[in-house]
Order: sequence, then C-alpha cells, then structure tokens
Amino acid sequence: MADIFISYAREDALRAQALADAFVSLGWSVWWDDSIRVGAPFDQVIDQQLDLAPCVVVIWSTASVASNWVRAEASAADEQGKLVPVSFEHDLRLPVRFRQLKAAYLTSTDLLEPSNDAPQLLADIAALTGKQPSGIEHLPDAQRSSGANAVTSGNWRIMLRSLGARAIYDLTLHPTGTVSGTGRWTISRVNFAGRWQFDPAGQILQLELSGGIEEGTKVTTFKIDRWNGAGDADGIYDGRRAHLERLPPAGR
Repeated sequence: MADIFISYAREDALRAQALADAFVSLGWSVWWDDSIRVGAPFDQVIDQQLDLAPCVVVIWSTASVASNWVRAEASAADEQGKLVPVSFEHDLRLPVRFRQLKAAYLTSTDLLEPSNDAPQLLADIAALTGKQPSGIEHLPDAQRSSGANAVTSGNWRIMLRSLGARAIYDLTLHPTGTVSGTGRWTISRVNFAGRWQFDPAGQILQLELSGGIEEGTKVTTFKIDRWNGAGDADGIYDGRRAHLERLPPAGR
C-alpha cells in the first residue's frame, strides 16, 4: 500500500513524475498509474490502489478538469475524505463539486520552496498518512476539508455515557477495512478487533467487533446526525447519544 495515490491527466505526466519524486524524497511512498505492470488489469489495479491509499493527491489542470477519469478518481477520494487537490495554474476554474476545497497552488515541484502552498500541502498529507515528511521539523496545522464529511482510515475515538459511567472506544480504522483498538470504562479495559465500513450517503459507520466480555462478533453502528467540523461529529452509537472525533496520528 502506498501512502499517496496521484491522480493526473496524461498531459501532466511530467509534473506527476516530478511530484512523485518529491514526495518519495520526503519519505512517503507513492503510487501512480505509471507503476502498473504490463498485462495487469488497468481499471482493477487503479481501483484497488485508490481505495488503499490514505491520501489521494489530484493534480488539477486545464487538461485534468476536462478528464472524466480524473474527475471520477477525485470524487471517489472526496467521498472517502482523503482528497488533497493541487494545481500549478493559479486561476484555474475547478469542477463545481470541488470548488469549496482549496487547492494548494504550487509554483514548482520543489516542495521545499517557501513561496507557495507547499508547507500546507505537506501538513495535509502528513495528517492523512500519519507520517511526517523527512527533514522538515515544523509544519502548519492541517487545514484540508472534504466536500463530503466522511469517516476515513486513521485513529478515531467514540465517547458516550452509559448508566452514569463514561465509555471510551479508541479505534484504529485501517485502509484494508480492518479495525483494532480498545474500550475503556470506569474500572475495565478490553481489546477489540474486527472490520469497519462507512456509508457516506447514510453517514453511518458500521463496526463488526470481537473481544471483551461478549462471545463472538457484535455489529454496532454510529449514525452521524451532525458534523461540528472536520473529524468531529455527534450522533447515535449502539442506541445512545455519543461523540466521534478523529485523533492525531501517534507521535504527534
């Protein structure tokens, strides 16, 4: 699994290659369709890599705005809450769906150049991947926001009160669809493992967890009824009012 999936129009291949090289030099792994081996099923490989990558960088340009393929990849990434748009064309008019997302404007593929939006771009990628860029000590706070509020892979906390006691679930949602974590109550703590999936249309996070005092697998849902901001939501979990929030990557 690569840290970053790059979506681009064929006309922007040279910039995609240069940007990929820049990301790799900072310690991130990158996938773009130049990586597809001869004979592999093209659509299937792209779908798989797009779903697995925790961060999708879309290079918006005059050519990619007109590309149905790039629009489709950007839409999929946006629905999963992991879209990071960039552009080298300052006054480019983006497709309607993506205009509320601020694209990082780059004057070159030199991501150490301080005169453009590169620092913010790196901060947003670091927030999604959980990996800091090598050799860079200080980054601004991540400011990315998705057009579609979504629960994506990463560290999340569910908090609720039950019978006067507070319950806290700290869960790591892996890009593979598996989940691991712990549940804490007043005097007890258990480990969980299982699977997760998120329905962006219904705003429902489904968890299939095993572990704790109950035998077998228990299926629970968190139905989000209000987003307070990126990674911060209220809703109903297991029939009770609860709060959901994204936690920073370990070590930050």
